[in-house]
Amino acid sequence: MKLLVVNNHDSFVYNIIQILGKLGNSYDVVNNEDADKVKPEKYEKIIISPGPGTPLNTKDRGNVDILLDMAVDQHVLGVCFGHQLLGMRMGSEIRVMDEPMHGEVDVMIHSDSPLYKGIPREFQAVRYHSLAISGNDSIVVDCVSERDGAIMGFHSTDMKRFGVQFHPESYYSEYGEKIISNFLGAC
Repeated sequence: MKLLVVNNHDSFVYNIIQILGKLGNSYDVVNNEDADKVKPEKYEKIIISPGPGTPLNTKDRGNVDILLDMAVDQHVLGVCFGHQLLGMRMGSEIRVMDEPMHGEVDVMIHSDSPLYKGIPREFQAVRYHSLAISGNDSIVVDCVSERDGAIMGFHSTDMKRFGVQFHPESYYSEYGEKIISNFLGAC
């Protein structure tokens, strides 16, 4: 399987790449400002990495919008910033949280989604964010925070777009490799 990883200029992208390599996948990495130069038909799946800033700022998201407009057949996983960007594109509002989470371990509570197949309903994951998305009719919320009820995961109704606000690639997140493997296999 050929994968594309969009780097939103965050060091966590290297943890994602390490997991992909460990799982035996072939991948290319592109910086977000060069995402418009990619031919998405070369890839089966796309992962949009964490990153600084806000998806509301066009400079922070680079040319990822152009890539996503072209990537109609590919399954996409957005992590943190990528989750917010996908949510925003699907009609969610982005809000500043009352309490930022920077390196906080929290309990995630998930519901039915192939992303969480084989994972206990409650698991621990690390949060690094000060922004959160709102729910809307275009997304299916499938994971929330025990601490504050914030949306920690969603998928599109057609099961082609998945977002996780937490960092599955973080050392302190449980089942991170399994979540990424599930995206690559079952989603």
